Amino acid sequence: MATEVEASQSGSQSSRRPPRLDVLSRPKQLPSTYREDRRSVYWVDKPPLMPGSDGTTKFACTDWVGSLSNHKPIYSRYLSDRPSPKSVVSKAAQSAEASDRVTVLAGPKDWARHFTLHRPVMTHVSKGAKQAGPSERIESLAKPKTYQPLQIKDSWDFDINVWDNEISSAAKNARCSERLETLAEPKALHNHFRFANPIRWNTEDSTLKAIATLRLQQLARPKSRGKNEYFDPYKVSSAAVHARATPRIDELCAPIPRKVRQKKAGAP
Repeated sequence: MATEVEASQSGSQSSRRPPRLDVLSRPKQLPSTYREDRRSVYWVDKPPLMPGSDGTTKFACTDWVGSLSNHKPIYSRYLSDRPSPKSVVSKAAQSAEASDRVTVLAGPKDWARHFTLHRPVMTHVSKGAKQAGPSERIESLAKPKTYQPLQIKDSWDFDINVWDNEISSAAKNARCSERLETLAEPKALHNHFRFANPIRWNTEDSTLKAIATLRLQQLARPKSRGKNEYFDPYKVSSAAVHARATPRIDELCAPIPRKVRQKKAGAP
């Protein structure tokens, strides 16, 4: 009886599909056309036609491949090299005279009207240029520009009493215009501008003596567990464990279809 039960169990297990790990652990099988040792080093799609007398492989090609392998034929009107580099000139060509048009074309090209030859490296200076003298305007322009000396004083001379004598009375009594006074005024603060609150501020007496209402006291009181002193807040109830999401929640949890990419499953 025990043997029959074992046989039935083994038969049921063999009929089942092998696990995924067993399928992946199998070695890759060789193709049906694999041959371990090749007779030739050449990679051919089919065995050679017949071996040659010297033991090498003989290949056969089609008529079209043979015609393509032939060299290009010579042109029918092709002329080989001349027998001599000296060509024969006829008497008419020897006694021919060029026409007026050919004579004009054979002449050298004239220079442009504005063409000038290159100047020599050493130029010749005339006597007038050697004895010439600059004008008064050129001498005035050649003089360096003069500036008034800057009023630079030493560090100990920067005092109000020292500079007071050098300031003119007109500069002391000068008054600015209304526009300058308007521009000199500081920018006003915004209407809603608020200064920073002080770090410490006084608390009112009514706030210090305030008493919480009955509702606030009820909300502030911790939740009572009754007589259950050993309550575990981290324990999950059986109802929460066996809970199932509604179809609407499953629909919302699914990813966007356009962002889903199917994985390529390998063949077992």
